[in-house]
Amino acid sequence: MNKKRNDIREPSYFAAALFLFLKDSHPVLASDKNLIAERADSAADIYERMVRGGLPVAQALELANAVLYQDLRFSKFDTVFEVVSEWFPEVEPRRRTSFCLKVLPPAEAIFGKYPIDDDFGTSPLYRTLTIELTGFIQFYIEQYGL
Repeated sequence: MNKKRNDIREPSYFAAALFLFLKDSHPVLASDKNLIAERADSAADIYERMVRGGLPVAQALELANAVLYQDLRFSKFDTVFEVVSEWFPEVEPRRRTSFCLKVLPPAEAIFGKYPIDDDFGTSPLYRTLTIELTGFIQFYIEQYGL
């Protein structure tokens, strides 16, 4: 059962779960097959070892998910998408994803000002970040359009 789980034709539960999560919250990383395979393999190995060691399935899954989603719980894309959806109705719903992907690289300068980690979304600084992003996106639209 220690066979590597890299076969894209038969993705493991962990690979499929991570891919779907990345597709929604980190679309730039969704095509990184190495990241997905490495994380899925690590998560599956931990899960298997913990279950064999007698840990209940729910706890083993929790530990595996901690490895699978480490440093990915906070999503810059989701944050930009949330700001655009809430404050910029002129960006049509069908164009939001592409607009957010276009705005994300220049918005990195704003994200770089904050100590972002997996728990940043619950930090008091998160609100400050979203306010700053709102101003940045307004400026971006004025300068470059939609």
